[in-house]
Amino acid sequence: MNVVLDDNAKKISLKRKIIYIVVLTICAIAILVGAYIQVFRKNEIGSEVNNKYVELPDEQYIELENGFSQLFKNNINKNSDFDLSKVERINENEDIIGSEYVNTDKETNKYTFNVNIPYINIKSPTIQKYNNQILSIFRQKALDIIEEDYDNNTIYTVEYTAYINDNILSLVIRSTLKENNSAQRIIIQTYNYNLEKNKVATIDNLLEIKGISNSYAESKIREKIRKSQENVEELKKLGYNIFDRDYKSALYRIQNTTEFFIGENGHLYLIYPYGNQNFTSELDLVIF
Repeated sequence: MNVVLDDNAKKISLKRKIIYIVVLTICAIAILVGAYIQVFRKNEIGSEVNNKYVELPDEQYIELENGFSQLFKNNINKNSDFDLSKVERINENEDIIGSEYVNTDKETNKYTFNVNIPYINIKSPTIQKYNNQILSIFRQKALDIIEEDYDNNTIYTVEYTAYINDNILSLVIRSTLKENNSAQRIIIQTYNYNLEKNKVATIDNLLEIKGISNSYAESKIREKIRKSQENVEELKKLGYNIFDRDYKSALYRIQNTTEFFIGENGHLYLIYPYGNQNFTSELDLVIF
């Protein structure tokens, strides 16, 4: 039997089709928006960005943090297949990192030294500035101590570690200074250089290599500093005088983070060494 639809039936059928199309379109848009938000949220909060970075397990993070002070063995660690013969050196017969000033295990009635000051063996105006800064900070202090005319009971150490990961060279120098009854002071300076492009490797470059967004990095920094300050408050209750942190300070913004490096297995360290500006050995680490 043939059925013939009247005009009203045809109109109802058309309306239903339009409704179905609209509903399907809305559902498709909702799915796309949901997928976009999910990806964007991952980029922001972070366990994974561009499928590169995976957040460190707590146990591994604690192990890396506790092992930081043992990194300084006055050597260079090469975790790279980059052809170092392409790098133009100041001294062709020496490694990329050499020794500029060494005064180790020396003790007098005025001071005790264990000083290993490196230099970067690369021909580059930028590297020359780095080397000049290293000497002005670390060797000059040693010379000042030697030239002092009074007994100061000074203990001064300088040690370093260096890494090459892919085409990134990272040098980290740490000095410890204890003079008479003053508080012990730890100073840390880092230098990062792109060997392939012959230019400074910035913190933005290293975050990009790791696949980490700036907003995620800053959220982890604030979280770490907040926890450190909570520990400070607890120690103060016990009578200890500990360096205060303010996690809201601009000091912890990425653009103001000056000490950082890529270490073994490609882990990125952000360092906040308060002894660079104050007489304290306190520091905070944020590791990715």
